[in-house]
Amino acid sequence: MKIKIDNDLYDIANRLKSIDSGYFVVYDTSRQKYEVHNSDNIGNTYCLTVPYERLDARTVDLVNKTRRERFDKIFED
Repeated sequence: MKIKIDNDLYDIANRLKSIDSGYFVVYDTSRQKYEVHNSDNIGNTYCLTVPYERLDARTVDLVNKTRRERFDKIFED
């Protein structure tokens, strides 16, 4: 089951929305992992699985680093 996270300790869900209003966070109870999704994606909303046990500033940094707008830069590195 996936549970949408609207409120969290460090306000990560809202901080992601300030980057892109389509972002939202879910917690996958079967995998015990957080996922970042974007409602603006065509087809599947999935963007990434958070590699950390908690939502914190690292999640915001990771989302910023892997955004579509940085696609060309990521492949140069």
